[in-house]
Amino acid sequence: MLASVPAAAQQPVFSLTNLIILAVVVAVVYPLQKKLRETVSRRRLERWAEEDRQAELERQKRDTAPPSDDEPS
Repeated sequence: MLASVPAAAQQPVFSLTNLIILAVVVAVVYPLQKKLRETVSRRRLERWAEEDRQAELERQKRDTAPPSDDEPS
């Protein structure tokens, strides 16, 4: 166990292999993350628009006076 500690300390922290792995991960994850953010943002805007539309309909219903029962039909 002790013999492996100095051997591990001798390895370089930065290597070409690690750089390539990082580049591949970024090349795969970034477009997925960007698409996910766009989809979530679009859905949120659609939900807010629908909520605003529903609130406006409720306001219109509330603002119009209900017909009185005293009036003849």
